[in-house]
Amino acid sequence: MEKECCSGCNRKDLPWQGTGTDLPISGCRFTLYPMSDDFIDLIIGSLNQTNTSAIWSQTDALSTVYRGKLEYVVDALKALFINAYRKDVHMALEGQFSKGCPGDIEGDSFLSFEGKAPNQEYIKDKHFHVNCKIALYPLGNENYIDQIAHVWYMAQEAGLNPQTIHYATRIDGDVQDIFDFLEKICQTMEQEVSHYVLHFTMNCNSPTKE
Repeated sequence: MEKECCSGCNRKDLPWQGTGTDLPISGCRFTLYPMSDDFIDLIIGSLNQTNTSAIWSQTDALSTVYRGKLEYVVDALKALFINAYRKDVHMALEGQFSKGCPGDIEGDSFLSFEGKAPNQEYIKDKHFHVNCKIALYPLGNENYIDQIAHVWYMAQEAGLNPQTIHYATRIDGDVQDIFDFLEKICQTMEQEVSHYVLHFTMNCNSPTKE
């Protein structure tokens, strides 16, 4: 019996049906939201400033997608958010990591890059506080609740103050620690399940008083 992705991407009658891949392709589709009159310059400037030589990338009117090895995808995404940061601008980043969809394709990726992540030296000393909510979907696994709970305890061990909220988990911390944790979740899921989705929303400089 043929396994199907939750979106039906293995159905032959659907236009997005793919061939599947066993290659180590991780991906993240995301949208950046600077709450500023200069949002165009902040978005385009950050995209242009971020070194994407280690990944495949594409931007359209709605979002941007990065595809390649996980380490380099996270490096580019973190750099984009940090490059757009301004201390007086409320900004949000919404997106989802994914790996292992049966309908994924081997194209639209870049896997030959080796060595140090290209943005690391530039961004490693940049720090600011980030609020983040995550929702993890380990697909095709009966023990998904245990895996979600494990990630919650991972956040606790990382000092990110996890809080269970409706339909998600909230974490808070330094921008470097938040992105490191998102990467750690993805690494853990790659070892435990064949297909996962990690949805996240993060922001900085929120005017909301808690």
